[in-house]
Amino acid sequence: MAIPSLREVEPDLRRILHEEGGLGAILLDLVALPRVERRFGQAAYQTLRAQTDPVIEELKNRIRREDLVARDERDADRVILFLSRRRNPSPTLSMADVRRLADRVEQQVGQRVGRLTQPYLREKGAVDVGYGFVVWSPLESDDRQVQRVIEECLTSASLRRKLQERDHRESLVEIVCNREVWTAFQPIVEIETQRTVGHEGLSRGPRGSDVELPMILFGLAGRYGLTEELERACRRKAFQDWESFGAPGRLFLNTVPATVRDPSFLGNGVLDYLGPNIPPRLVTLEINERQVIENLTLYREAMHSFLELGFTFAIDDVGAGYSGLETMATLGASYLKIDMGLVRHVDQKRVSQQVIKAIAEMGAGVKATVIAEGIETQEEAEALRALGVRYGQGYFFGRPVDPFTTKYRQAVRT
Repeated sequence: MAIPSLREVEPDLRRILHEEGGLGAILLDLVALPRVERRFGQAAYQTLRAQTDPVIEELKNRIRREDLVARDERDADRVILFLSRRRNPSPTLSMADVRRLADRVEQQVGQRVGRLTQPYLREKGAVDVGYGFVVWSPLESDDRQVQRVIEECLTSASLRRKLQERDHRESLVEIVCNREVWTAFQPIVEIETQRTVGHEGLSRGPRGSDVELPMILFGLAGRYGLTEELERACRRKAFQDWESFGAPGRLFLNTVPATVRDPSFLGNGVLDYLGPNIPPRLVTLEINERQVIENLTLYREAMHSFLELGFTFAIDDVGAGYSGLETMATLGASYLKIDMGLVRHVDQKRVSQQVIKAIAEMGAGVKATVIAEGIETQEEAEALRALGVRYGQGYFFGRPVDPFTTKYRQAVRT
């Protein structure tokens, strides 16, 4: 059954106001949906609406029969749960009970909607929830009192959002300062022989937390202006984990342009990150193609100090939609990593084949090793090898490994 509009439930709301002497409400604002629409268009928004509507309707089935759920006509992404009476046998009003109910609703709905919006938005907070209560007054119209409880809910939602933002930032600060991150290592192999030649270090948030996924972790860091601080913590932890991992071959490490101007990572300072057992000649710093093009002058000026120490550079996500192939050919990168969007179903896509062949030929011309990312099938691997790509990375060859799991240590021993 579709959720009724606010206008359709107005007679019941007026009845509750008079019979109960007041009206309580909990408001759910699906704030992630309009952000998705602005960034990805109406089709993406409609897809999400089709997925989130059943979540809201399920909430309707879980509440008490006397309570009401309505959609606000002024904002289609706003749903209101009106409470018909006290939440316990006592006639005494307890706002703590209302607040606890709001917390439960936020947890149940927020987590599910968050999973749906996560592929679009690299951040937490898909739903804002607020609560309110108005005491009936004979001096004010019933309609105005209903609007007033909605306004109370909106004010509450705003306040709760600010408190959550504060908590999220404080939690992120703790993660950064305490280096509560860890590094998964995904193998890079020679496609023909499947011989492992290196690993890419992939930073993760605290194990089992809701910020373990890097897109969530770095999304929060971007929001709170802590990207460089998080990057520094991840970089240091990656070298520590790589030493503990003990795998042979080269370490590829994602980084951002700010790395090359970080005073703690310049000159001999970088050797403190590596420690005595990791030679710079076996470390490759990966920078995204878009970031390279946007920071071309910075990249050119700073890379030389790293090259002098023995580091190499890789340009990541090559061919992801930017027009910098000719520019990148002059930068002196040792590795070009083909974006997984081009790799996906490359055995079936003629245009992708032509672009990858051009990248492979350019790599050969500038003496840069080409690596294809995101290989998931044998057909993709074979097509890439036929196009002149010698090295690859992806689930077909191996998923990112937690180096400190029992399973991994058992595999090493055998």
